[in-house]
Amino acid sequence: MRSFVNGNGGGPAFLASRKPCFVAELFTVTLANGTVWRWTSFDESLTIAGHTWACARDGAPLVSRNRFGVKNTVEVPELELRLSCTDALSGNLKAQIHNGLFDGATVEMDRVFMPAPGDTRFGAIVLFSGRLSDVTIDAEAITVTAKGHNVLMNQQAPRNLYQTNCIHTFCDAGCTLSASAYTFTGRTTIAGTTAKALRWTLPPGFAADRFTLGKVTMTGGPAAGQVRTVRLASGLFLILTYPLTDAPNIGDSFDILMGCDRQQASCQTRKQANGTAADNGQHYRGFPYVPQAELAV
Repeated sequence: MRSFVNGNGGGPAFLASRKPCFVAELFTVTLANGTVWRWTSFDESLTIAGHTWACARDGAPLVSRNRFGVKNTVEVPELELRLSCTDALSGNLKAQIHNGLFDGATVEMDRVFMPAPGDTRFGAIVLFSGRLSDVTIDAEAITVTAKGHNVLMNQQAPRNLYQTNCIHTFCDAGCTLSASAYTFTGRTTIAGTTAKALRWTLPPGFAADRFTLGKVTMTGGPAAGQVRTVRLASGLFLILTYPLTDAPNIGDSFDILMGCDRQQASCQTRKQANGTAADNGQHYRGFPYVPQAELAV
C-alpha cells in the first residue's frame, strides 16, 4: 500500500483512536496518451499532495462504486465504477468512450480518512490499481470494469499454438508490413451511405474481399475520428461491424486499411495500395500443413 504523507503523520493514531471520521474515495484515470483525470465520489473536491480530485458539483462525472473485491491470493481483483451521463469532458462522455477514449487506460482507487470534511492532512491509501477491461453504456450511465494489473499474468501456455491461420495481426511487429503502404486515403462516401454501411468506389485492380476485416477511419464529416472494422466489403458497400455514432454525409472522407484473412496464399499475393505486389510469406506464422487432430497419431 502507498500513502501520501505531508510530514505531520498521525494517520494510524487517528484511526486507532476510533474517533468519528469522514471517508472519501478518490479515482484516478490515466488515459493511454498520458492524460490524467481525478474524480471523487465525495460531495466536495479534495486536494492531496498538490493534486485535486474534482467532485460532481465542480463539473466531474458523478462517480459511484458498485463493486470492489480483493482477496489475499493471486486472484485478479476487480473494480466496477458507474459514471453518470455528463458533458464535462469537452463533449459527450458516452460518445468519447464509445469511440475508444478509455482503450488502454488505467485506474487507481484511493481512500482518504478525514477528521472533518476537506481535512486531508493524513493523506490517502491505495486500495486498487489496475487497467480498464470492459465498458457498458446504457441510457442512464456508463459502467466501467477494471481489473488488477496482475491480470497480465493470465496467459495461455504455451504462448503460441499450432494453427492453420497466422497468429500475427496485420501490420503488427511480427507481420512487419507497414500499415501506411496498405491504406487508401481520401476515399469519399457516395449516395446510399448509412451509419452501418458506407457506399464507396472500389479501387481499380483490387478485389473487394481484400478489404473485408479492414479498418475504416473517418476523416471528415460528423463521424470524423471514429474507427470501425469492416465486417464485409463489396464493390458497392463497406459493411461495418458496429454502426458509426453519427451517420456520415455524402462526400465525407475516410481512410481504409486493407484487411487480412491470415491465410498463406493471401500473405504471398497481397498488393500494396500503389499496386505493387509484395510477398510476405517469410513472416507468415500459420501452420497450414499440420494434420487434423483426428489424423495425428
